[in-house]
Amino acid sequence: MENKSKENAKKEIRNKKTIILIIAGIIIIVLDQITKFLIIEKNVTIIPRFLSFTYTENTGVAFNIGSNNLFFIILVNIIILGIIIKFIKERKEDVDFKILISLVLILAGGIGNLIDRIFRGYVVDFIDVNLFKFPNFNIADISIFIGIFLLIIMLIISVIEDEKQKNKNTK
Repeated sequence: MENKSKENAKKEIRNKKTIILIIAGIIIIVLDQITKFLIIEKNVTIIPRFLSFTYTENTGVAFNIGSNNLFFIILVNIIILGIIIKFIKERKEDVDFKILISLVLILAGGIGNLIDRIFRGYVVDFIDVNLFKFPNFNIADISIFIGIFLLIIMLIISVIEDEKQKNKNTK
């Protein structure tokens, strides 16, 4: 009886965390779309010689790769987002919560940019770091980058822990 109670408590906490993740994902999507709407065809210097908001239309994906293949980009986007959603729905109980966080960040960013592609035919990029030559980006791109970065870090940590465990078991 006590184990069942502990298990239910864990599920309840997990469900609350999942709801928080969903809300965070929605906030990222909304913030992304609002910032893109506010910057449309405007250029604003935030910190001279360091940071500007420079309106750019990106018809490709990362670094404008695949420009002018809108249908293919949208199709691939939908497939990838579908795989992430399916994985989260089916495996959320089995996967470390930090991995779910990274997947939600990737998902929210992907949805933000997909909305642009479907309704505009391009993605609005505007964050322009003037210190180095780097393509403009947006809130969705930041979300995707952080999500992928966290996922890679967690995979590296997992591999290291597995290796430590293997070494421990062979001794």
